[in-house]
Amino acid sequence: MRGKAATADRAAFSRELMAVFDDLPGPLREAINYAPEPLDPKALAALCRRHGADNVLAMIELRLSRGAARRG
Repeated sequence: MRGKAATADRAAFSRELMAVFDDLPGPLREAINYAPEPLDPKALAALCRRHGADNVLAMIELRLSRGAARRG
């Protein structure tokens, strides 16, 4: 029974993660999709759990803005 519950939790978490990802601004989705280094979804999810999704997104946006400032 425990295996089915874990699978259901994982599926629910995946759906929630994809729903959140779909709601991100386009440039942020592109930055995640086309990052120079692949982002591990499990690591990203762990960061979100540990630091809160808002803080993780703020960190990504900060890195994007710093990168844009260096290029432009």
